[in-house]
Amino acid sequence: MYYRIKIFVLLFILNFIGCENSIKSDKDIYIDPHIIFSSRRWWNYDIYITDIYNSSMSHITKNKHIDFNPSISPDSKKLAFVSDRDGNREIYIADLEWLDGYTRWVARGLSNITNSIENDWTPSFSPLENVIVFSTYFPANDNYDIFIMDLDSGSRINLTNTDSYEKFPQFSPDGSFIIYQGWYKGKMEIFFTNLLDKNRINLTRNPFSNDIISHGNCFSADGQKIVFTSERDGNRNIYMMNSDGSNQEKITSNESDDYEPIFSPDGLTIVFTSERDGNKEIYSYSIESKKISNLSRNSGDDWNARFYGDSDKLIFQSSRDGNWEIYRMGYDGSNQVNLTNHPSTDYSYVVLPLLNP
Repeated sequence: MYYRIKIFVLLFILNFIGCENSIKSDKDIYIDPHIIFSSRRWWNYDIYITDIYNSSMSHITKNKHIDFNPSISPDSKKLAFVSDRDGNREIYIADLEWLDGYTRWVARGLSNITNSIENDWTPSFSPLENVIVFSTYFPANDNYDIFIMDLDSGSRINLTNTDSYEKFPQFSPDGSFIIYQGWYKGKMEIFFTNLLDKNRINLTRNPFSNDIISHGNCFSADGQKIVFTSERDGNRNIYMMNSDGSNQEKITSNESDDYEPIFSPDGLTIVFTSERDGNKEIYSYSIESKKISNLSRNSGDDWNARFYGDSDKLIFQSSRDGNWEIYRMGYDGSNQVNLTNHPSTDYSYVVLPLLNP
């Protein structure tokens, strides 16, 4: 009897230790990188989320109208997107939550935050505050303006307020200013607005051709450099400048078009789309060695590359399977995998800045 009690106590202690060691907090749970995108696989264009290993898929919005152009808050807890469900294109916000042991996403508390008769586009979250910027189209004047909105108070300010065309706003990494495309004297230029004094500055100051920013991340991680596309030499090439517009440097020089440049997380490489091989491909440019490499190496069209956070993985768009799909590959172009793999069109994606919930 004595030995049976000792054995029982020993088993209880071992079991307790094992259970204690198996308990993990949310901080210990690793969440695979995810992308959020728009797809027409269910009746119309809805918002979906999948991890970059294609092991789980969540259908976020289910609506008979068009939902697209998603944006994610820095903590990955809020989703913003454009929808025409109220008759015109407006910006909606929802809270994102995990379910089923961190394998499925849902959106709760959906609300129309712009709620206007105009059309609103391209929402982008501030990296620091509960604030977004977006562009609004005014059909009466046929122009776009850039607005900033505080999501806590609902207050909205027109940052540009001109009769021209301002679109595609992006926050700087420190959230202190935005850059955007603006129409100036018949050409597209890149502008800067400081959020403290609302002062508007033309960064590119190139009156002879169009200068265009990518819809991805055109800033270096420290915010000191900006990459952009310019047509100042007759076709589209990649340029780099300081964030105040100084020291504009030509990066690529090719008879075919180079465009959609983004910085790598370490700031040592520029990734861009090029048509120099007869179709759209993803290329990299080493700032140190100035070497250019074809990463995607495919006969189909590949474009719109983005890095996932600080990782060595690239996400990109491709039509190599006959329709628009979203792919991932290694930093060197290896291990190219179709993430969405559906006969419908998958596009308008962003990567989620999230590892742990």
